[in-house]
Amino acid sequence: MSVRLPSATATRTTSTKATAAATTVTAPPAGLRKGDSGPKVKQLQDALLKLGYLTKAQVNTGPGTFGAQTEAAVKKFQGDKKLPTTGYYGEQTQAALKKALAGTPTTPTTPTTPGTKPAVISAPSPNSDSRNGADIDTIVMHHTASNDGKADLSWMRNPKSGVSAHYMVDRDGKIYQLVGDDKRAWHAGKSELHGVPTDVNARSIGIEIVNDGSGKTPFTEAQYKALTQLTSHLKEKYDVPMKNIVGHADVAVPKGRKNDPAPNFDWSRLRKGIS
Repeated sequence: MSVRLPSATATRTTSTKATAAATTVTAPPAGLRKGDSGPKVKQLQDALLKLGYLTKAQVNTGPGTFGAQTEAAVKKFQGDKKLPTTGYYGEQTQAALKKALAGTPTTPTTPTTPGTKPAVISAPSPNSDSRNGADIDTIVMHHTASNDGKADLSWMRNPKSGVSAHYMVDRDGKIYQLVGDDKRAWHAGKSELHGVPTDVNARSIGIEIVNDGSGKTPFTEAQYKALTQLTSHLKEKYDVPMKNIVGHADVAVPKGRKNDPAPNFDWSRLRKGIS
């Protein structure tokens, strides 16, 4: 009985397919940080190797161990993708990694620069702490409960107040930055996002708008213009979905505890300006 051997071409094709299947690299589940180890970390390292953020030599020195080199690679990737450079592999970093693996060149590329950040006035507040690795995926709008920007700014910078926000937009459109984006400001209190209890402060940027919140005091043209520029920049920089640009009233628990940014705030104008 004669046996028909496969042709060389068929053998090469089969071998190529097997190799391709074996070298398929995907993004691991989110939730990895320095000190972790195991196959998920190795999967992350393989993805970073494919994208050029780690070398084979670096991976071989600690396969499956989330050490200093892996953390540095994650931070570099986050920086290139305009994400907070925490070194923590969270949901937003995972999403960016998936996109990068789905057809991106194997070397880091220069990402599109987010919309220009409007001019801000530095007014540091001590009222902040660590995000503990949480990715920014939400923007929360507030009213200051007064029409006196100077007094509002002073209160949020007072250590005794226990409150702060990342930004404050005054009546004249001037934007003050009290807390760096990488820090957790104290603005949302007990809260939930889309009905799910969560630490909104840890995952959000808080913006205070100088307004008494009565629904009778109009927000100024200058405020809408500044707020649109700032929100557009933050939305693009942190890839915040439109549904996560909310008011304090939308996240405060229990429902009805807050009415921010105010009943007369023109949400449609803001959303049209940043869409």
